[in-house]
Amino acid sequence: MPTIIPKPGQAPALAARLLKAAGDHPERVRTSTHGGGTAFDVDDDLAAAIAEPEPEPEPEPEPVNKPATRKSRANTGSDS
Repeated sequence: MPTIIPKPGQAPALAARLLKAAGDHPERVRTSTHGGGTAFDVDDDLAAAIAEPEPEPEPEPEPVNKPATRKSRANTGSDS
């Protein structure tokens, strides 16, 4: 059973990722202490499943802005 040691400050994000990968079987993720910090004991299949980084979501395309149309006032030469 591999032990995964998160970098400082990344334990909550790693725990969420592990639990998401474990699906309906959260018992596949166990916490343990390692050198005064939190570590996670997981089965081999779960460790392999999270070894690959999660794919980044596709960025949404930038909206195409049409040039603003300006209404101009015709200068008639009179100041009324």
